[in-house]
Amino acid sequence: MAPSPGDGPRVLMHVDMDAFYAAVEIREDPSLDGKPVVVGADPREHPRGVVLTASYEARRYGIRSAMSCVQALRLCPQALFVPPHFELYGRVSSEIMEVLRGFADHLQPTGIEEGYLDVTERCGGSFARAQDLAREVKAALRTQQHLTCSIGIAPTKATAKIASDFEKPDGLTVVTPEHVVEFLAPISVRKISGVGPKTADRLKELGLETIGDVQTYGRQDLVELLGAYGEYVHDVAMGRDEGAVVEPMGPPESISTETTFDHDLEGYEDLWPELEALAKSLHVQLAEEKYAYRTVGLKARFSNFETLTRSRSLKIHTTELEPILILGQMMLKEILVPSRKVRLIGVRLSNLKERAAPQATLAKWATLSKG
Repeated sequence: MAPSPGDGPRVLMHVDMDAFYAAVEIREDPSLDGKPVVVGADPREHPRGVVLTASYEARRYGIRSAMSCVQALRLCPQALFVPPHFELYGRVSSEIMEVLRGFADHLQPTGIEEGYLDVTERCGGSFARAQDLAREVKAALRTQQHLTCSIGIAPTKATAKIASDFEKPDGLTVVTPEHVVEFLAPISVRKISGVGPKTADRLKELGLETIGDVQTYGRQDLVELLGAYGEYVHDVAMGRDEGAVVEPMGPPESISTETTFDHDLEGYEDLWPELEALAKSLHVQLAEEKYAYRTVGLKARFSNFETLTRSRSLKIHTTELEPILILGQMMLKEILVPSRKVRLIGVRLSNLKERAAPQATLAKWATLSKG
């Protein structure tokens, strides 16, 4: 007899679409299939473009997201550069989430190309049934969208997310409760959400380079090092994080995206293409989740790790892209200092509400306040 879901561990999936932007472009133009495709401006025409994503054929050459397109071309002279089509990606994302909704007890989209599914009740607490269900999810996406995804199944969200990245592309990795600690042990601490380069360096100084190293480190010692976040890191390492798969109930406080550069950048001409690409990608997520915003925020981290943030609020809510770009340009010019290099840039939209009608004029968008 199958255990009652309430009696045992949760059964959670993390579904992550494979090289999403590139895969959609290849689907739209099958002549690109099997070739090193880079979604981003062709550097021979627009030398300051940034890689948004790349097909797996291109990744074999070392091409990665947020890399300059000039560098991508150096790594792979035969790369095919395709300009992004954000409205298309948003539409496909909405269709994908509708497919996933049909397989989940609860669905929590976490971006344009990924989401968590709680399937505990549907699978009667059985990880074997969840594996069969995951194969059905993959088949449905392949049949209906002609796209592949990678799926991780585990009793916690953090482990499921790490597992979905384990055998990309088109992977399926199941981590049962009794094997969570063993599975996580050899994996880099960088795979834990929120562990960026600076935190990773602090952990490395203590000899904590893998999740297994964290498993053997004192929980309280980690809290003293990282504060409350140390508790989360230790819980993830031990497979004890209890974050629930939460159905969206009204708008979140904010949505944001950021990127850390391979090499520090300096000057508006280098940084604006990066920020513009982030803004357009975030706007797709805004449209897909059907929200309007009123506040635009900018985050910049310099080479010395000093972080500056700025924000501007509009008089009214809007769904339009143009104010994000205009205010982003304005704030970027404000925070830049000659000879200071930037290692990270990010954009944030807040004061969200359910989608409002798009506004037509810049006069209506006029900023109300500074932050």
